[in-house]
Amino acid sequence: MKQKLLALVCALALVVSLAGCVISTPDTVGSLGDYEISSGLYLLAQYDAYQKAADLASSDQDAANVKAFLKQTITVDSDSGETATVSDYVARKTLENLQTYAATELRFDELGGQLTAEEEQQADSYAQQLMDQYGDTYKANGIGLETVQHFERILLKSNDLLTLVYGNGGETPVSDADLTEHLENNMVELAYYVVPLYNTSTYAFADDDQKAQMLSLAQTAVDTYTANAPTDNTDLQLSTFTQAVSSALPDIYAVLGSTPSDTNVQTELLGSSTLDSTFTQSGSADTIRNLAYGQAAAVQYSSYAMMLALRLDPLSVASLDDLRDQVITDMKTSELKTALSDSGASLENHLDTSAMNKLPMTKIVNK
Repeated sequence: MKQKLLALVCALALVVSLAGCVISTPDTVGSLGDYEISSGLYLLAQYDAYQKAADLASSDQDAANVKAFLKQTITVDSDSGETATVSDYVARKTLENLQTYAATELRFDELGGQLTAEEEQQADSYAQQLMDQYGDTYKANGIGLETVQHFERILLKSNDLLTLVYGNGGETPVSDADLTEHLENNMVELAYYVVPLYNTSTYAFADDDQKAQMLSLAQTAVDTYTANAPTDNTDLQLSTFTQAVSSALPDIYAVLGSTPSDTNVQTELLGSSTLDSTFTQSGSADTIRNLAYGQAAAVQYSSYAMMLALRLDPLSVASLDDLRDQVITDMKTSELKTALSDSGASLENHLDTSAMNKLPMTKIVNK
């Protein structure tokens, strides 16, 4: 009886001891400057950093095996050949993410920024969409809806900072002359038709001969436009282009046994980086970039589609005021990103190591 009582006492003592050793999740992990970092935001920054590392993994590395991958080495700069262990890279990128978040919010407040009710609703709506799609993954990594909403607000503040710094009435506004120069020399206004290089019903891809035939028919349409194109009237250029291409589309689609589902022309203003990331086939971006106003071209712009495109004078389509925000975004995003990065790195670091240790990267779930 005494032995049973002693065993019970010891068991109770062990329970009490273990209860006292439970590791609780901290509410915050400290601050950068005057900006307090919540645990959720820290986990989001850490998860994003891990995804960046996963993107750099080689074909024989398994980023889903988190503990093993963290110990491995990745190439972090293909030009210089610089390498780093994944754990070191994730730690560095996590800090950089947090510094950028902090700098963005602090700079926004400094310039008197205020998100509109519509922007806040937009942030909440997109955050909910992300949770609907990836909620299980976020929750497995300790990231809740409130954190995702917070992050979406940071993104909107970053975008608004472009206007607060470089827009009319901003801290260092960009002149109309500089905006116009950038618009004309670095951005491309296109009217275009996209033709998929696969049968839209069976999804069977075109072979090389079929691609060549489709491009040849598209080039004939471009030649027809060129022979009839007016030189100085955007509306007439657009209508002439639309007529030439619309007439050619049925024959182009017929090469793969398809029919065009949409014969409406699309228009879009593209920045240089967007042009390069969209027109991925060799030389296609340069072909479009080198068009003069009123000139057209047919190109295979990706592995799965071709395009018939007409370059337009953007200021004949919209006024500079209408395009101002888009031009500033294309012109100044990189500069603002660098400024925020530098500002964030200069913030006094009051991050709590013991709190961060309770949120280790080894607990990341990457499915």
